[in-house]
Amino acid sequence: MEPSKRIQPDHPQTRIWFLFLWLVLFLILIAGCSLAATPPAPTASALYPSPSQTASPYMPQLSPSSATASPEKSPLSFATARIAPITPIPEAVTNLHIPADLRVLVLLGSNKPSPYVSHTDAIMLAFYNPRLAKVALLSLPPELFVYIPGYTMQRLNIAYAVGGFDMLADTIQYNFGIRPDEYALIHFDDFVWFIEELDGLDVDVFRDYYDVCGGIPAGSVHLRGSDVLCYVSFRDGWDIRDQAERQQQVVWKLFSRMVQGGKLVDLNNIYQTYKGVVESNLTLPELLANIPLALRLGQPDRFGYFQTGFEMFTTWDLPGDVKVTVLLPRGARLLQMVQQALDFTMLPVQSSDYILTLEYQMTISPTPTNTQTPSPTFTITPSSTPTVTISPTVTITPGGPTLTSSPTSAGYPPVNTVTSAPYP
Repeated sequence: MEPSKRIQPDHPQTRIWFLFLWLVLFLILIAGCSLAATPPAPTASALYPSPSQTASPYMPQLSPSSATASPEKSPLSFATARIAPITPIPEAVTNLHIPADLRVLVLLGSNKPSPYVSHTDAIMLAFYNPRLAKVALLSLPPELFVYIPGYTMQRLNIAYAVGGFDMLADTIQYNFGIRPDEYALIHFDDFVWFIEELDGLDVDVFRDYYDVCGGIPAGSVHLRGSDVLCYVSFRDGWDIRDQAERQQQVVWKLFSRMVQGGKLVDLNNIYQTYKGVVESNLTLPELLANIPLALRLGQPDRFGYFQTGFEMFTTWDLPGDVKVTVLLPRGARLLQMVQQALDFTMLPVQSSDYILTLEYQMTISPTPTNTQTPSPTFTITPSSTPTVTISPTVTITPGGPTLTSSPTSAGYPPVNTVTSAPYP
């Protein structure tokens, strides 16, 4: 799909179904898993020789950890660097143990409004096993300093802006040992628009954020579109793990909301109406074919959540007049987390009755119609102060918010955070 300006729904029913577009975004991740073939690896040779194993901090080594997987065996070659790198180029990663059934999807968030190409400051890999219906989400910090094949050593978040999905896929394959099959990118203004069409989102906030986003207390909080954008975008210093947890939480909340109530019946209309908003390389037949998989993924324990922490990296200021700080991986810790995320997709779980409920809801959902009637134009009004509406489950006292447990609160599934060992 090509980027375009935001469009408005052309009839009330389509406008109602617009809230399910975020499901299309996540189905883009799902669909590529079972239907798309892995693109071939690049064939060019490296212009700048790779350093020895002691020349760069980005030389992680992993030992075999999975009996059900096998490492890459064929040698890989990548495009040459066209700009002389300011540091030696590390060797390509080839020693991950990748499950045979695995597919890799990348979900991107742009920091500029549509349709401009810009840095992707939200980068999330979805490792997916279509046979077992398991997904592991791994968030990567945008400041990660990596080799971008065909360009130079630079931050991970500029790869898509420089060379599109192909260059980003090369970059992930070179530095993480596994190549994405599909991608989806959404611009921040479209993200706000999506949440507004949902009439906001209920989020279970795990701690107080009084100094950001107009002040968000812990507990169940209803956030509007701009508030959700702030919630997933802000970062307290280098607390990259906390930000990744919030981003993955919102992905889960949106996805779980979309698979309920038989809403996928109208996926065809959703796709046709809003396909210009999301940049992707997936087709409608691929999305429709994977609706059963989406329903299976509605079971919470089929998702795994993995976040990197600041203790896994070393900061380094790039030389130059403008201060730019990047992150250098500490040894093998980052790739060890990648391997743990891969291994999670190979752990089977028992299907629950909840999946049967989702399937039944699909059978009783009203058949969509194509009757078109005029609908008012939706306009987002910017606000410097986010509006946070606190649900009845939160009580504010002079000493700060007190969260009262509620049996109706739908929480974020347990986070599979991997805690790294102490500093070397």
